[in-house]
Amino acid sequence: MTGRPAFWLWAGTCALGGWLAFDTAGALVRAFPAGALAGFALLAPALVLGVWALRRTHPVRVRPLGAALLAVAWGGLAAFGVALPANAAFLAVLGQTAGPEFAAVWGATIAAPVNEEPLKLLGVVVLALAVPSAVRGPLDGWGYGALAGLGFQMSENFLYVLNTILLTGATQDAGAAFVAFAGRVVGGAWWSHWAMTAVAGAGLGLLLGRASRTNAASAAGALLLAMVLHAWWDAPVLPGAELLPFKGLPILLAAIVTYRLARRGYLARFRRAADAETAGGVLLPGERHVLTYGRWRRKERWDVPPGEPRLLLARLRAAELDLLEAGLGGIERDPDEAERLRGDIRELRLRLDASWRRPGPVRAVR
Repeated sequence: MTGRPAFWLWAGTCALGGWLAFDTAGALVRAFPAGALAGFALLAPALVLGVWALRRTHPVRVRPLGAALLAVAWGGLAAFGVALPANAAFLAVLGQTAGPEFAAVWGATIAAPVNEEPLKLLGVVVLALAVPSAVRGPLDGWGYGALAGLGFQMSENFLYVLNTILLTGATQDAGAAFVAFAGRVVGGAWWSHWAMTAVAGAGLGLLLGRASRTNAASAAGALLLAMVLHAWWDAPVLPGAELLPFKGLPILLAAIVTYRLARRGYLARFRRAADAETAGGVLLPGERHVLTYGRWRRKERWDVPPGEPRLLLARLRAAELDLLEAGLGGIERDPDEAERLRGDIRELRLRLDASWRRPGPVRAVR
């Protein structure tokens, strides 16, 4: 991965975004260390929980932690940091052209979707270039888009903690952090940046999985929908905390519907690929069911003797999953990958069978 230019583009942009974010918020952190520490202590567990949950939205296998962290870092550092001066410049132009009153009321509604949604979505593009196997279709685009949006969301929440300290007169730093956490996380996390970028990411994943004019139009439409949802959230309509669910529900529903469609399409293609490999003799009858459900793979491991047999079984299942996903799409398709994986599967199956027959005192764990 580090040998790919996209990785260094990711690293450089994250460093730039981190510097821009610190340039904006560093003085506030130094001025209100107690509030900043309280905000970090509240937001860090929420970020960990969010990453844990979004990694497990994949129906077959947990998304790799490394790829997930790349997406989160892009959203929280690169996209967030670059968005700060971009939004400020956009608002300045809007104030000069449409007037300061208009910019004060509608500026965020116009500037934030136009700047932030493409910046967050670029994280999925960079990830696909740095780790080509990570994004093979709309389901992967949905997941990594959501993770990039989550990173952006948490950085923005931290900035709101600092701004809330200022708005409350800087008299109760920790209390302001709790107020911001309650409003931004407890009240608004369900339909925030992760959901918007998940919608756009699903469209982009469709295009990255299989490039075509139709998929390009779908990707553009998904990005436009994410921008519209973002504008709706920032628009000065339905004000008040009691109306947040009514304002946020369309965003959450859009993310859920997009996820269900992407999940259904993924499983259909996954099962077709498994049936084809079963007919070809690479997979055994019944293995498709085990491969589709993680709980069955976990259960079968306990029926295998610990040590080498269990390790070989895990490697066999991983190779089988890699084979089934190899044909799902992606921007860099290796024509020899499928045949190479089939050879690995046959070898691992022979070694697993031999380890079962090997004499020794180890018994299967029931």
